[in-house]
Amino acid sequence: MKQNIMEMNWTDFKKMNKEKTVVFLGFAPIEQHGKHLPLGVDVYETQYWMDQVIKELEGEYKEFTFLTLPVIPYGHAEMKGFPGNIHLSQKLFYDLVLATLQNVIEWGCSNIIIISGHADPKHAIAVEQACERIKKDTGVVAYAPMGAIFSKNIISNLEKPNLQLQDKMQQYPNDFHAGWIETSNMLTIRPDLVSFNYKEQPDIEINGRDMINSGFVLDKTKGYGHLGFPKEATKELGEALNNSAIQKIRHCVSAYLKRENYEQYEHHQLYHVPVLRVKED
Repeated sequence: MKQNIMEMNWTDFKKMNKEKTVVFLGFAPIEQHGKHLPLGVDVYETQYWMDQVIKELEGEYKEFTFLTLPVIPYGHAEMKGFPGNIHLSQKLFYDLVLATLQNVIEWGCSNIIIISGHADPKHAIAVEQACERIKKDTGVVAYAPMGAIFSKNIISNLEKPNLQLQDKMQQYPNDFHAGWIETSNMLTIRPDLVSFNYKEQPDIEINGRDMINSGFVLDKTKGYGHLGFPKEATKELGEALNNSAIQKIRHCVSAYLKRENYEQYEHHQLYHVPVLRVKED
């Protein structure tokens, strides 16, 4: 069963069986996504993926109540020069996630999932560090699989191979931000918010190593706000991409709920790189 905490009063919430309650938290920043996509892309992706994952989990885990909150529209990135962006420092974002988790644990909840459509490695690592801190301080395992999903080859038995998507990945790799991937996603999630000019946007390509150089990224995106190949987007690709994300999240969350081999999905592959980590107090 799905339950929106916004629609409950505190006494009803107090009566819930917390051992059978799964709290879904979403964190995603408001930020530029080219001239063709809205500032809220990461928020829309986060909400859509959570909603669809919960819809599938409800049938499989009937004994659980899946508790939802509004997506918290903050995150970490280092993209200056684009009006509308709201970015927190990595440390402040870490503190926000940590404080949110501390509150949820005070409710008595110990099954906590964090989802984000924002793929910045330092954003994901800040979330993972907050989860590690919570585990150290309270023993509660808060679970954030998005870093692993974005950076590792996670295979879900529920995910059907899509040859069109595989071909596009090979032809147009390094599609990091507001390119064909996110544009396709939004053509499925909120097509009304995708500008018709997406097919007119130029190709802007950098490699994965350059993505951690904020100065280089800013220079490449200047005047546009995307990295990748927006004109290659289609709704059909968006359906396949969103389904892939949903099934990977479902796979990881199922492992967590069963407490079976979920640990392999707890960290971004760059989690232990010192320069990408929050300097904790």
